[in-house]
Amino acid sequence: MIILKGVYTYNIPDTITKGIEGVRLFPISENLAPDEFPDPESVTLLIARQGAVNRLLKIFPNIKWLQLLNAGYEKVDLELLKRRNIIFTNASSVYCKTIAEDVIAKMLILARNYPVHFEQQRQSLWPDDSMLPNMNIDLEGKTVGILGAGNIGREIAVRAQAFGMTVIGYDPYVTSQAGFNKIYNRYPELEQVLKMSDFLITCLPVTDETRDIMNEEKFKMMKRSAFFINVARGEIVNENHLIEALNKGHIKGAYIDVCKEEPLPPASPVWKTKNLYITPHRAAYGDLMQKRMAGLIERNIHHYLKNEPLENLVHL
Repeated sequence: MIILKGVYTYNIPDTITKGIEGVRLFPISENLAPDEFPDPESVTLLIARQGAVNRLLKIFPNIKWLQLLNAGYEKVDLELLKRRNIIFTNASSVYCKTIAEDVIAKMLILARNYPVHFEQQRQSLWPDDSMLPNMNIDLEGKTVGILGAGNIGREIAVRAQAFGMTVIGYDPYVTSQAGFNKIYNRYPELEQVLKMSDFLITCLPVTDETRDIMNEEKFKMMKRSAFFINVARGEIVNENHLIEALNKGHIKGAYIDVCKEEPLPPASPVWKTKNLYITPHRAAYGDLMQKRMAGLIERNIHHYLKNEPLENLVHL
């Protein structure tokens, strides 16, 4: 007898979809038509990306548990989940280590002046000291400020500590976390984080309070020698103000993995901004991503069947 019947839009191994007693998971398309799936009322588990969740919930009326394939969930109708009393878990633990490694890589690229070296290699140029003075920055002894002290913030903090950095954070909901020397919780204290940070990293979720939280006022609070890195969402940053901060030298440089509009249009001024470097929303990508995702789904299914607390539970 099937105890848990679910649908998924991800590459999940047969050992999970068919190999757990009492569980059957069926693959579907994110663009599933309402009449394509037989007996949708029997499905109680939905495993999907956030962009497809709202429309799939309309097709499957009896979902009891939503396992999101993303860490962020700004596109999910949380009020709908509340009304239907749906258990909600996300995938924040899947991506946090890979994103943390990506942040450290970005910090090193900025600190070690690698964009200049990359360009000189392209030109087959070996500069002498007069052409390339020592502009490198040591991470040891510097302060990294992390906005958001959740799973991703924790993994960044632990790795930054290994480089001998002081780690401070801002998070209204987290008072202590591994790797942090200090976490500020009150909004007025955000200014202290901005003023002290040599590297400022954003890991905040998108909420009404965090949209455009990094704006002209905030960039002017930062050190002129500071670097800004965004691996959260483009909505966190006012891009026009970031461009202005870089062009006017309010901050030294920036590395972003996310933009307000994705894909970033070729005509966007973001592409040509001085000392701004871009990766195309790939901070979470790594060779262990699918393995970690499958592991999370399998563990949570067993937790669900045993009526145990689920991992990455989002409290609505």
